[in-house]
Amino acid sequence: MKHLPFLLAFATATASAQTPTSIEAVEWDPAGRWIVTNGSNMLQTSDGGDTWTVFGNVGATHGMEVVDGHLFALDNGVLRAVDLASEGQTSSLTLPGTSFLNGMGSRSGELIISDFGTGALHRVDISDPAAMSSSVFVSDLGATPNGVVIDEANNRALVVTWGVCKVYAVDLETAAVTTVAASTGLSNCDGIDLDGSGRAYVSSWSPNRITRFSPDFSTSEAVVTSGLSSPADISYAVELDTLAVANSGSDLVTFHGFASSVGMTEASSRTVISPTWDGACFDQVRPGTWTARGLDQLGRELWTESVVVAASAPCVVLEALSRHNRTFLIQWTDPVGTQAVVTRPLQLIR
Repeated sequence: MKHLPFLLAFATATASAQTPTSIEAVEWDPAGRWIVTNGSNMLQTSDGGDTWTVFGNVGATHGMEVVDGHLFALDNGVLRAVDLASEGQTSSLTLPGTSFLNGMGSRSGELIISDFGTGALHRVDISDPAAMSSSVFVSDLGATPNGVVIDEANNRALVVTWGVCKVYAVDLETAAVTTVAASTGLSNCDGIDLDGSGRAYVSSWSPNRITRFSPDFSTSEAVVTSGLSSPADISYAVELDTLAVANSGSDLVTFHGFASSVGMTEASSRTVISPTWDGACFDQVRPGTWTARGLDQLGRELWTESVVVAASAPCVVLEALSRHNRTFLIQWTDPVGTQAVVTRPLQLIR
């Protein structure tokens, strides 16, 4: 019997560990976790998907948004408000006259939700999460709306469509609809989100890829073209410059980092550090011993390593990279103790 506490602890840990199934949407909580729909429940991870545990005690099948201290999630047509701190449901709302609620965008106090079945957009007042109310925002978009994001800087909702993929903008004051991207070259677009510079990321099933659009939608580029399977809803964590993709075809959440370097200081502004597969190369380097700190997705230190950089040998190998596959950022400090730049390992740059 002396082993009973250990066995109970092992059983509890095993029961709490989960594998995502039937996933459709993923959402970033700035408190430091990702949350994913999982059919009859929701799962969360704080270690970049290495482990998943149950979030709350209600289900979620489609769009999710974190705003105003709550997670708002669509569960087979029912909108649920879940308190982020307690993980308990605050309230639920059934929107009248709807068919297939799918995508969702948010700003403080309100949600915009797409109805895949009727082509409508609905507006939900969440200023009091315990007493939500809804109204029809656009009765018929004229296409099949899917993913939604609110572009607060331009006071509009951006909507991507299923079938021939277009991107529409809907004025949040007048509900006027305009087409901002009529010829995307994509089909069956599912999710849309914005980064900190106002660029839009769109997931499509044909082809399986993530496309990034400039803020005015005048240009676009394919930024993720592999490792995806029917990419559904997406979420961009501005704090991490990372896009998470819920792959409904494989039930995998994939993470894609985009900022190759940030935070360069004036003292070392002439040093450009370019990541390589096993380390980095320096341009116009300040010779001497540099210190590299490996950080995970939450900014926690995983390792520290010192390397000697010389003008005649500007490329270095970081042995720690091969031992720590959860390294998300590398923070460099120059020989005089000035933090020079933060880079991402090459395999995280798409």
